[in-house]
Amino acid sequence: MGRQILTTVFALIACTACAQSAPSSQGETALKTQFVDVQPAVRLEVLDWGGTGRTLVLLAGLGNTAHVFDSLGPKLAAHYHVIGITRRGFGQSSAPQTGYDPRRLGDDVVAVLDALHLTDPVLVGHSIAGEELSAVSTFHPGRAAALIYLDAGGTFALYDPKYGDYTPALAQLRDDLSALQRNLFDDVLISKTLKDMALFRANLANLQAEVEGGTGPSPKASDLASISAFQNYMKGYFGGIIPETEVRQDFRIGEAGSVGESLGHGYPNQSVMLAEERFHSIDTPLLAIIAYPGAPTPGQTSDPAKLAASRAAEMSRKESQIAIFREQPHAKVIVVPNATHYIFLSREDEVISQITAFVNSLPAKH
Repeated sequence: MGRQILTTVFALIACTACAQSAPSSQGETALKTQFVDVQPAVRLEVLDWGGTGRTLVLLAGLGNTAHVFDSLGPKLAAHYHVIGITRRGFGQSSAPQTGYDPRRLGDDVVAVLDALHLTDPVLVGHSIAGEELSAVSTFHPGRAAALIYLDAGGTFALYDPKYGDYTPALAQLRDDLSALQRNLFDDVLISKTLKDMALFRANLANLQAEVEGGTGPSPKASDLASISAFQNYMKGYFGGIIPETEVRQDFRIGEAGSVGESLGHGYPNQSVMLAEERFHSIDTPLLAIIAYPGAPTPGQTSDPAKLAASRAAEMSRKESQIAIFREQPHAKVIVVPNATHYIFLSREDEVISQITAFVNSLPAKH
């Protein structure tokens, strides 16, 4: 996920107990909701859309809850057993002050799997959930049968220093300059600093281009008058209709049905971002479905030069993600043109088709 997308998300969404069932909004299956303890005083909301066969575990992007999959989940449940987990800090899950690093978030996913006695699952993660997928593969090898990254190939999921990223490049340059202060005429160190400085400048320029490109849509009062009006307006960004259940998780809904202030927690958002880890390789079989930039989204700049620079930066970031995934030994990479970051909303049929083809190609469950 690029920083432009993260900024948009922040702007929009600043043991088993309590089981209950309710009809899904699609009417295709009964949605079961339960809460699973993953640590003392920390429990996570788990949705179960039913189905049989191999288990698919859906993990949402930053700022969203498992309800963002309330359209996709029932359709996948026609082929598999499908559950979704709302990570700590969001929606109805507990919001502790700690535990937002990738390893702990991965541990949370495994704790849910263990509590529900789920074996050989396929983890399906959108956006920032890519780091949870990589964490489970790294710290719990063999626990997942496969991983599916839904436009989840940011540097938090897989990092290659030859492509770099703003934050690690800044840290490396800071270390270089500190070392130069202690030895001003070290030829090797001077050459390294110049090389690292060039990488930092490139990443800084990309960041500037994305920021100047705009932070996403700013709905008017009429767009917030009802949930349906909000869904229709946001279709320009999401590329599809975000489920009403997710809107209700993310925003306060007025008595007359208007969409109000965000119910999100700023602290978990920031904590997840600050605790990013650099994963360099993934041994688990994986499918990466990457959304290649399409048309500009609402709220982007109307300045042609800035828009072109923003689009170029976005495409450069996508190209590096594609290259990094293709270097993995057990990876299948699918690039979907003209799709939005919420690829499971903008290209739902294709996502379902790619998921089913990949999952059906895996060895049978143990």
